[in-house]
Amino acid sequence: MFKLKAPRSQKARINETLKIVDSADYKYVLTTDKSLTEPNKINILFQEKDLEKIAEMVETIIRSEDILVQVFDKNGQKNIESSLIDYFIVESDDVLAMVESTKYFVKMKLYEIEELLENRAFIRVSKYAMVNINQIEYIKPALNSKLTLLMKNGDQLEVNRRYYKAFKKTLNI
Repeated sequence: MFKLKAPRSQKARINETLKIVDSADYKYVLTTDKSLTEPNKINILFQEKDLEKIAEMVETIIRSEDILVQVFDKNGQKNIESSLIDYFIVESDDVLAMVESTKYFVKMKLYEIEELLENRAFIRVSKYAMVNINQIEYIKPALNSKLTLLMKNGDQLEVNRRYYKAFKKTLNI
């Protein structure tokens, strides 16, 4: 995703702060030298004194990049952008990805999906479900320190007591 281009004297210090792994297939060039910019790439030219701001920007870019999730339906296999998925749920040992009212099978365990989508807009709400917080329409309090989520597709999910505090902390409520 990134390529760091800087003079040798600066490269080690910059890489230590930014923790960038150079990629062969990259879209972004980070550099402190204007002559090292590349055409047809997104060039980020900065001064070494602004490393903290650049580190925040890199983090934001990484989080905003969408991840493709491999799903299956009656027609076969396809990749769906994670931002389009409303939630993941386990039904009779199958993990399903819900996109609007369509169910897709996912050949991963829920914990593997949770790791894949770490630092994205997904949060675990129960042992059996993980939701896209951008697809929540309403949050209603329920009994016994639980919450009921009304999703934009009309489905309702429950935030179990075990996940209640982490859910509230993530949404700052």
